[in-house]
Amino acid sequence: MWIWMLAKKKTNYEGERLKTSGIELYFIINPVAQNEGSGRVWKKMERVLASKNISYQSFFTEYKGHAKELSEEILAKTDKDTLIAAVGGDGTLHEVMNGAAGYPHAIIACIPAGSGNDYVRGIQRTKNCRDALSLIMQPENYIKEIDIGILETNAADAAFINSVGIGIDAEITYDVNHSAWKILFNFFKIGKLIYIYFFLKKLFTYKRTDMAAFIDGKEHVFKRVWFIVAANQPYFGGGINISPKSRHDDSLFEVIAVHDIPTIKLLSVFVTVLWGGHLRLKNVDSFTCRHIEIISADPVRIQADGEILGDTKLSAFIAPNKIRVLTRGK
Repeated sequence: MWIWMLAKKKTNYEGERLKTSGIELYFIINPVAQNEGSGRVWKKMERVLASKNISYQSFFTEYKGHAKELSEEILAKTDKDTLIAAVGGDGTLHEVMNGAAGYPHAIIACIPAGSGNDYVRGIQRTKNCRDALSLIMQPENYIKEIDIGILETNAADAAFINSVGIGIDAEITYDVNHSAWKILFNFFKIGKLIYIYFFLKKLFTYKRTDMAAFIDGKEHVFKRVWFIVAANQPYFGGGINISPKSRHDDSLFEVIAVHDIPTIKLLSVFVTVLWGGHLRLKNVDSFTCRHIEIISADPVRIQADGEILGDTKLSAFIAPNKIRVLTRGK
């Protein structure tokens, strides 16, 4: 399991260093994010960078997993403080973070150009693209070490920065990522509402299953589970405040398990999420932990940072102060 990620990586690059002072700046752009709207976002950002005479390099991703590869290549060629900003959504940031984790000189940020943008909302705490760019142009004022999660499933070993979930949340994520409706929602700049649309659509067809969760070694059995999520920050699904007590710097996951609730009553849970009232409802259980293992009685998908990463069984642990990010949060 990801022992390599817990150790600091060494660099052996002997080529010419970039002749810049201070923090080296790179942008990794996902050109297909938000119906290729990320390209338009990037053009605006380019004009601002040029007007401020900011030195940087940029790369465009060409396939899934490319942002991770680019991040690793960039960081292996220098030992200077290096800021890599993802221009895209949570998926692009997820890849950049997976490439950067383990490099002590890495700093990550995000220019939001996706559907959900939960990382920007919950960790980076910037209001829009221009606000994010202003953060990036004065990075030394906003660098902070935060926790990440290390995940193992039957399909992948990966790090995650927002949350990992199993159940209806992952099924909705899968449907959203494979739906033509996503294009339409993004076209009208209401991308985050697509998660609500698919939640309502999936609500009456999702088949619940029993799950066992081992939370710091203690077994909990949940019947007819809607979902279990281990969160590193409050938001998922395009701004749903599912875990209002979560912090990205407390060395703990906040675990939320929603189970044994009739379909119609789940709508009341959904409404109370808006102000965090769901945590007081029966059969909405919350825990804190450093390690969690979940086993589902029947196959059900797993998502981490909005990416589908296997099914049925997962193991995750917190890695404290593992990566440096830019954030306006305390």
